[in-house]
Amino acid sequence: MTSFKKKDALTLLKKYNVDGRVLAHVTAVHDYAMEIAANVECDRDLVEAGALLHDIGRTKSHGLDHAIIGSEILRKEGIDERIVKIVERHIGAGLTPDEAVKLGLPPGNYVPETIEEKIVCHADNLIGSTERVSIRDTILIARKKWFPASVDRLIKMHFEVFKPDNISVNKKCMEIDLANLDRMLENLDLLYKIKDEGAGCIISLYGRDSGKAAELLNKRLGEI
Repeated sequence: MTSFKKKDALTLLKKYNVDGRVLAHVTAVHDYAMEIAANVECDRDLVEAGALLHDIGRTKSHGLDHAIIGSEILRKEGIDERIVKIVERHIGAGLTPDEAVKLGLPPGNYVPETIEEKIVCHADNLIGSTERVSIRDTILIARKKWFPASVDRLIKMHFEVFKPDNISVNKKCMEIDLANLDRMLENLDLLYKIKDEGAGCIISLYGRDSGKAAELLNKRLGEI
């Protein structure tokens, strides 16, 4: 837990004159991050503060360095280092020292490590300006702009921050092949994993629409 609360983060944003567009964005990221945090074991106060403050560096720069500038602002203010790290490590799916140097940033490990860092980073990736973007669309965009390793981290992070809905599929129902499964779920915001259980399999659904997908699959399987 941290003594630094939502009201403190909002006061700090006001102190640094964060403009309305950035405030709208961090509010949207905050709301999504808190939805994710509600279903996993984490320090929700840290997630809340980190989500609200993640773009405070945009008061001085809108470049990739805004995360580093933001962390410097927070350290100057004496903010909990756990919150500082959330801000410092939220660019893309994080940056390794080599990736940071290639992008012209100071050498350093900017890859999210704690669950709180990952939740805020991932929620930020799933928000455009203020609108929510599906994980599939986010991956498509990332493949065009990011380092391949960063895309891999993005996908891994999705599985780490979302609690899955699991569906048991017996042998009789395994006539649902992967192509059919992809078509069934293509309009839903999620990724999935399949684990072979011998007599059947477990389909694990991760994302905002995992509950809807579970209902859809249970209905489909009930018809077989």
